Amino acid sequence: MHCPKCPHGLVKKCAVKSKLFSPHQCQQCQRIFYPSVRRTIKSLILLLCVAGLSPFWVNWGLRLLVARPDHGEAVDAIVVVGRGAGYNERRAKAAVELWEQGRAPHIFMSGANDAPVLVDLATEMGVPADQVSGEACAATTWENAFYTKRYMPVEKSAIYKPKVLLVTDGLHVGRTTLLYRNLGFEVVSHPVGLTFPQWRMQLKREFLAIMYYIATRQIFPPQADKYERANNAADKRIVEWKCLDMEEAFIPHLTQK
Repeated sequence: MHCPKCPHGLVKKCAVKSKLFSPHQCQQCQRIFYPSVRRTIKSLILLLCVAGLSPFWVNWGLRLLVARPDHGEAVDAIVVVGRGAGYNERRAKAAVELWEQGRAPHIFMSGANDAPVLVDLATEMGVPADQVSGEACAATTWENAFYTKRYMPVEKSAIYKPKVLLVTDGLHVGRTTLLYRNLGFEVVSHPVGLTFPQWRMQLKREFLAIMYYIATRQIFPPQADKYERANNAADKRIVEWKCLDMEEAFIPHLTQK
């Protein structure tokens, strides 16, 4: 251990006793200092840095920056993004309630393994079959946005941005909103709630997903070559998975990102 003022000065424990800290004294400059205090300060700084990058704050900050709150305006379509079997019923119910309020003429379900279930739930709740559709092709959140743009039955043009009411959970809404915007949508966010076990499980997962998307640059608007590759993959996938047919869709087991 060295004195912070005299880097090469030798130190020894000071005769002064303290119940909380162990003071030391430099033999060269006679300065008394408390190494334990310095260590405590460094630990606090490290803790604050870690807290500043915690999953909750990163997720909350992204949502605050990009998500546009739902103020009740009409939109072109309601888009429901799948998250897994335990999340479908609450999302379908929220979408149907929005449709019943006259918010949009059409509901579009997106997500491999989830879209067929979501479409069935919506029709069971009273939505006519011609006013709900979906795609079971998307295996990631970026693909949710991509396949929605490609197959949702609304006007698409170079000058018009389809306005959608995006239904997903509050942890997912920041990243999802940004990805849909990157692909040319005007997005109004409508987050649905999670149970506490779901929230606890998805908090860390969503933080890691955000970090992954930043590292792989998927969080930014896609370059032309990436979009072309996605189109080529889509042409192949819709044949192999039959993922535009909610009755015949065959989707392999996937873990969504």
